[in-house]
Amino acid sequence: MKVLITNLFNQAGTQGIAQQNVAKIGRELGFQEIDIFKYDINVDDDHAMGCRLDGVIAAVQSNDIVIIQTPTWNGLRYPRRLVNKIKAYSNTKIIIMIHDVVSLAFNSPEERLRETINIYNKADLLIVPSQKMYDILCEHGLQVKKYMIQKLFDYPVSNELPTPSFHKKMIFTGAPPRFPFLLDWHYETPLDLYTGEPYDPTGKNVTVFPYMKDMQLLSNLAQGGFGLVWPSSEANNYYDLLLPYKIGTFLAAGIPLIIKKGLAAEKLLIDNQVAFAVDSLDEADSLIQNISADEYNTLSKRIQEFNFLIKNGYFTKKLLLDAVFSVLFQDN
Repeated sequence: MKVLITNLFNQAGTQGIAQQNVAKIGRELGFQEIDIFKYDINVDDDHAMGCRLDGVIAAVQSNDIVIIQTPTWNGLRYPRRLVNKIKAYSNTKIIIMIHDVVSLAFNSPEERLRETINIYNKADLLIVPSQKMYDILCEHGLQVKKYMIQKLFDYPVSNELPTPSFHKKMIFTGAPPRFPFLLDWHYETPLDLYTGEPYDPTGKNVTVFPYMKDMQLLSNLAQGGFGLVWPSSEANNYYDLLLPYKIGTFLAAGIPLIIKKGLAAEKLLIDNQVAFAVDSLDEADSLIQNISADEYNTLSKRIQEFNFLIKNGYFTKKLLLDAVFSVLFQDN
């Protein structure tokens, strides 16, 4: 018996990075890795895909536990056949970890959502990003009773980072076309925008930074300010179901968060005094303009204690170990 975990490659942005970090932490726990590549699945007929998947799961044997991170970003035919092939081995246990539900994110037809949920229903355990997400899936046909809620994404960091200084600015990472509020940043509080896509800051209180990798990004963020975690639109209820990866990024850098009320992780972040929850960007602007250096430094000190867990992968380690225990151990 062994534990295996999927790792996604060829998927740009945080969608790929998040899965790779989870898999990296899984390897530290002794899990074996199953590599999955995003590709044009239309090049494969059923036979070719079957052969491809036989190679992907070549290490799987009877009695193994397989943690599948989803989505695979390969449509639904690929993960459906992947799950079926793993279930064909006797007494295998499948844990499906849901990062995103594509059919919910893009308002796909109900039939598409139910096809997705049919895949989830073959799991022995689900890991979901929020209670809200689990409840929504149940409303549309989810039958898996055993589930766990992921608290936060970790951001493993081995290098030392500076202690953030007090700066009245917000920091955002993301693609401007997905976030309309970036097109009209009229607030007194300046915004540092990290993006790999074109953005015209003319007439806006915005400074643009190019896409940066890992330590370069964290070093910049750790100079100080407030990390902004905000939905793509005020009416985007899907964002409330998610656990945004950038939460872990900002906290690993040691800076406090500004989040929109209703975010799934709101209670955890507020209870641990690492974030402010607001209803609007106007409220966020006012809050930052009125905070003192002493208040910021006290908050920053608290985050330096809290983010020890994030920088060392402890949230993910606990989650993965608890999941393995849950499918094997009956605690009466």
